[in-house]
Amino acid sequence: MMQDFMVDPSRIIAVMRRRIEELTYENAVLSAAVDQQRDEMNELKGVGGAGDRPE
Repeated sequence: MMQDFMVDPSRIIAVMRRRIEELTYENAVLSAAVDQQRDEMNELKGVGGAGDRPE
């Protein structure tokens, strides 16, 4: 027989807030990594690009 499962709404909110904080942090880290990779790719293109040869 199944029993009723009671959850405190304030606990749900606390869990959701923690998860949002985790996701916000993860998003910031991933965004920084993408920016870093983009910068590195642009540097490589500048070094190897035909139009960017030093005179």
